[in-house]
Amino acid sequence: MEAWGLLAGTPGWVTLVAVSGLCGLLVLDDTAWGQTWFSQPLPAALLTGLVCGEPLTGLAIGLPLQLVMVGNIPVGQTFLGDSTVAVSAAVAAAALTGHHLDPALVFGDPGLPLLGWLVVGAALLSLGGNFLVQAERRAHVPLMLEGHRTLRDGDLGRINRLHHRALVMTFFRGSLGCLLGVLVLTGVWIPLLGLLPATLHRAAGIVVVLLPGLGVGTMIDRYGLQRSLPWVGAGLVAGGLMAGVLR
Repeated sequence: MEAWGLLAGTPGWVTLVAVSGLCGLLVLDDTAWGQTWFSQPLPAALLTGLVCGEPLTGLAIGLPLQLVMVGNIPVGQTFLGDSTVAVSAAVAAAALTGHHLDPALVFGDPGLPLLGWLVVGAALLSLGGNFLVQAERRAHVPLMLEGHRTLRDGDLGRINRLHHRALVMTFFRGSLGCLLGVLVLTGVWIPLLGLLPATLHRAAGIVVVLLPGLGVGTMIDRYGLQRSLPWVGAGLVAGGLMAGVLR
């Protein structure tokens, strides 16, 4: 799959820098700028996989996370966690450590426990990233207070400058969060899988098999059965077509 990589054949640190920059742009897409939904787990994972030369690994990690986070969309509400940073870090960690994950999700496949383990790690990173998101929002408070001065002096340029500063803070939060996530996953989380008892090792693979059902349940619970069934049906058809193409 290296032929798919935008940076195929480059040193690992160059790929890591590129992924962190991509992640910085994607977190801006959450709510601050663009809102194209490329920051959702599946598109973010695919883009990261393309940069790393592992698009199927991106699909394998991003799809189950997208299923369980289908209700966590930043449209008219406050979203929880930082799934964009988490999924990008997980895909980059898998690629940089030389793991190729097949998204076919065949029960018993030797790569399935690692896939499940990375999905769990990404979920934990997303929850932990919520603290960074909240810290960034608190850091924006002084900027908002400074912006109130415009009500008195009418300096609209100040608002633009403050807005740019806020965007830069968000970009660096995403980039640095991604770098830290990759370090934790490659240095601690992935090696930890090899130390688990055989029972827990097998259980990590079962996690991925259970997530599609959880995702469907989440969609039905949030949007109702009648509205969800057409989407579930379309997803089954798309999944069947994709499986045929990949096969």
